[in-house]
Amino acid sequence: MAGLINDIIRIGGTTAHRSPFDPASILSHFIAPPLTISCTVAVSDSRLLGFQALEWADPDWPGEDKIPADWAIIATYVDRSSQGMGIGRHLFGETLKAAGANGVTCIDATIRRENAAGLRYYSRMGFQDYREGPETVSKRFSMDGAPSALGRERLDQHQT
Repeated sequence: MAGLINDIIRIGGTTAHRSPFDPASILSHFIAPPLTISCTVAVSDSRLLGFQALEWADPDWPGEDKIPADWAIIATYVDRSSQGMGIGRHLFGETLKAAGANGVTCIDATIRRENAAGLRYYSRMGFQDYREGPETVSKRFSMDGAPSALGRERLDQHQT
């Protein structure tokens, strides 16, 4: 996971992260942060294609743009050579199951403005713009009507 995200950081322009990750920081930031809900990976033939992390919004966030405590924050990373293959869509299907099972009401995705592919991806998944900053666009996905852990109706609509 560190290699995948470090390649994305090295290229620049699509993530707010600026410093490289090592295995320990991957664990603490994506796999097991204090507010974690899930971290899903996509693997093919032992090769990591992407990962998606979901964690609760921090109820003690001291900064601007506080997010309600019943919302979750999503982060998606797909290997550049695997983009456009449906990896993100499949990751999001699993993330929706985890969000539904944990009572998440909305999911926030805050994307850098220059990340055109990320903005398109989240829009295709059903996220709607709700806030803009000088460098970012924040989108939200409402869990109202989203598939439950067993249902797939809304996700299937996004797969077309």
